[in-house]
Amino acid sequence: MWEAISANKRRSALLIGFLAVLLAIVGMAIGFLMGGRPQTAYFGAFIGMAIWGILLLVNMMGGESVLLSSANAREITHDEAPQLYNIVEEMRIASSLPAMPRVFIIDTPVPNAFAVGLNPERACVAVTTGLLERLGRDELQGVVAHELGHISNRDTLFMTLAGVTLGAIVLLADAGMRMMFWGGGRRRSSNKNGGAAMAILMLVAIVLAVLAPLIARLLYFACSREREYLADASAAQFTRYPAALANALRKIATQQDPKQIPVNRVVAPMYVINPLAAAGSFSIFGTHPPTEERIRRLLEMQGAAPPPAAT
Repeated sequence: MWEAISANKRRSALLIGFLAVLLAIVGMAIGFLMGGRPQTAYFGAFIGMAIWGILLLVNMMGGESVLLSSANAREITHDEAPQLYNIVEEMRIASSLPAMPRVFIIDTPVPNAFAVGLNPERACVAVTTGLLERLGRDELQGVVAHELGHISNRDTLFMTLAGVTLGAIVLLADAGMRMMFWGGGRRRSSNKNGGAAMAILMLVAIVLAVLAPLIARLLYFACSREREYLADASAAQFTRYPAALANALRKIATQQDPKQIPVNRVVAPMYVINPLAAAGSFSIFGTHPPTEERIRRLLEMQGAAPPPAAT
């Protein structure tokens, strides 16, 4: 498992680098569409990287607070939820995190949980009141272990970097296409051959601007799905009881209601089960692998029969 986690970290670094290059290329394409000269293409790349830098700086300075606030999460002390606090402390020790994560509760009957934190020292774990009410102690421990697995594997850092880069690509491409739609692009040519070459370059730039966000999303989602499997495996190691997390996943997946949980498209992929996706559904744009496949893998680790479906 540790080799898989190390390999995933290397792939993540390459993916972030690829997304950054893709962002610069989108910026060049948009700049070229706007001005039709190499100088404007370079300026577009500069603007793209500047947008990326600003978004990244904002997230580095207080991204956790923004995400937790958007989920209506409130920080709690040991006295307010002693069992939850004790479980987080136990799993913090099992996962060898250097500091105790801050613990938050989201007041909603929908069971779910997520973790944020650019590094282990800034880690935060948020669980819903529905999760506390509907899961047993072992199941709750499995979910918390899964979230701390994300922190231990540095998934929360990757999700922040990749999410910011993806957001910058989408923002830049959308702004560029809107400007083109409203007549912002200009074609410059001095002769027939030059006009033909310019038309080809314009077409290539438009294709890049349209396809780049789609390619970035596919890469981001594919990497996110692999991280869920690895976080499940980490939780199994921390708790020594994979079947508990398997049963918890089954209960959580069948009780999602986006209308009853404060969630947006930025926070949704961070939950143990994406609340914006149908229970057990899967698509190439899904941030999580199929729930039944996750359960199957966990039960193979446990060597147990499938748990009964939640009622």
